Amino acid sequence: MLLETRIATLKDLPSILGLEKRNGAPTNEDLHILFEVDNPNEKCRFFVAEEDGDIVGYSRMHLYRWNNSAYIITILVDAEHRRREIGTRLLKAMEDFARKNKARVLLFDFASDNASALQLCFKNGFKMCGYNDKIYPNGKIALYLAKEL
Repeated sequence: MLLETRIATLKDLPSILGLEKRNGAPTNEDLHILFEVDNPNEKCRFFVAEEDGDIVGYSRMHLYRWNNSAYIITILVDAEHRRREIGTRLLKAMEDFARKNKARVLLFDFASDNASALQLCFKNGFKMCGYNDKIYPNGKIALYLAKEL
């Protein structure tokens, strides 16, 4: 089985949305519009992990010109493909893209009960840099992690 990570294109969107639905993570956002944004101050990029022609994971990152940072919004790997370093490969693809675009730091936040995300970040050199106990309506705490590039 050959696994490839690459920048996603608009034709990958139906597979990305299917991946979210299968894994109980439907988005409240219009992802289609993010593929079309042409803004010199902010870039949005999606990445996919593809195995034998099927998308088994995806991630999304925003690059911000105002402070030369990159912010990870999502990393999602299909449940039946987890624990195979796919999340790490997506994270590395985003990190490489951020470096090439002169980002000085890579940031990520997620709910404090997301042990998989915490393990992935610590394994890949991220460090805790803060928390927010007001962001989630259900009272969960968001952890903020960062990695200097």
